[in-house]
Amino acid sequence: MAAEVETMFYTREVPWHRLGVRVVDAPTSKDALVLAGLDWRVEQEDIYTDSGNLIGGFKANVCDSDDKVLGVVTDRYKVIQNEEAFAFTDELLGGGVR
Repeated sequence: MAAEVETMFYTREVPWHRLGVRVVDAPTSKDALVLAGLDWRVEQEDIYTDSGNLIGGFKANVCDSDDKVLGVVTDRYKVIQNEEAFAFTDELLGGGVR
């Protein structure tokens, strides 16, 4: 069975797929983004046909670190960046979550 893992980290036992970066202590949320390879942002870009016509109502979600298209969404879709998701966790559980 394929692991389907691009990037990750782990803190205790080696995962069954043996992928990822091992860390001794649980990292802070900011460090976790870097260790897990999630320290990138999603940019929304317009989509065009091959002839250059704008496709209205849709956007491409693109990873800013490698220009990889992550998916196509309606233009109403709001991106929540990885750093925002972790900040929410920090606010919920308290600063310096580990």
